[in-house]
Amino acid sequence: MDTLFIEGLKENNINKLLSVPKSDLHNHSTKGCRREWLCEKLNVDIPRPPQHLDGLDGMQNWFRSSIKPFCDGYENMILRWEGAFAEAKRNNIVRLVMNFGTAEVDQVGTVEEFKELIEGFHKSYCPDCVFEAELTFPSCCNVDEEADKIDKYLDADYFKAIDICAGENVQPFEAFKPLYRKAEKYHLTKKMHVGETGSAEDVRKAVEILGLSEVHHGIGASTSKETMRFLADNHIQVNVCPSSNVMLGFAKSYAMHPIRILVENGVKVTINTDDLLIFDSSVENEYLKLYQAGTLSAEQLDEIRCVGLGT
Repeated sequence: MDTLFIEGLKENNINKLLSVPKSDLHNHSTKGCRREWLCEKLNVDIPRPPQHLDGLDGMQNWFRSSIKPFCDGYENMILRWEGAFAEAKRNNIVRLVMNFGTAEVDQVGTVEEFKELIEGFHKSYCPDCVFEAELTFPSCCNVDEEADKIDKYLDADYFKAIDICAGENVQPFEAFKPLYRKAEKYHLTKKMHVGETGSAEDVRKAVEILGLSEVHHGIGASTSKETMRFLADNHIQVNVCPSSNVMLGFAKSYAMHPIRILVENGVKVTINTDDLLIFDSSVENEYLKLYQAGTLSAEQLDEIRCVGLGT
């Protein structure tokens, strides 16, 4: 237990919350910076998001129409990556996982050039932070083609995890086996976006079929005692993003967020930002929102913080 973190929640003291070590394990890199930081760097006024974004399509439409026009192009993508590390420094993030698509890596050049760029930001802003790069693929991808060329990204031993994102139930879970077999060859942590819009059964099937050790989102599991018991018994970590779930309409409110049910049923969870630039809620604020809504106690939230740190 960290009394300073608990005090910060109970006192609504942002400085105390910022000072305590935290993690962010579900972070889409190109959307991982604070809106305020980017506005200052570009000298523009990027609008705040509405309270509700009407699902994944609504989120993407908002990003394309209201954010990306201010920060489009290669140089601004690099700037947003820099901003993600600047936020890690500001928020005392000591364990950070960010995902990157192969197309983003290719824009930089070789994997070694990409690594040099990212590690430059890592060392400049938060050298003591444990940083793990995650290689992500869209759920609509041609799996066989991606599996054939994945070695060139993994041979450098920089990426530590694999993920599938951008919509659920686009292809059967079995279709992704070639990618996850390659992930096993390189000893990557196997993850997937599942149970955000999908069912508890989807979460269980994805874990069983692909051998996942972590699930991004996973809140659909909260509807099934059996699935939650399965996750708890098998020590499957669920990386939850509260503001993302609420603003997209996948959770009714912070007070009714399914994280409470997951915790009460012994599921190992972490709290993360997802797309900070879109949802405009940094890590310390995610904890604070859940505490102020009465979803979880300060002590429970501190336990979750420790899970994210691996302690």
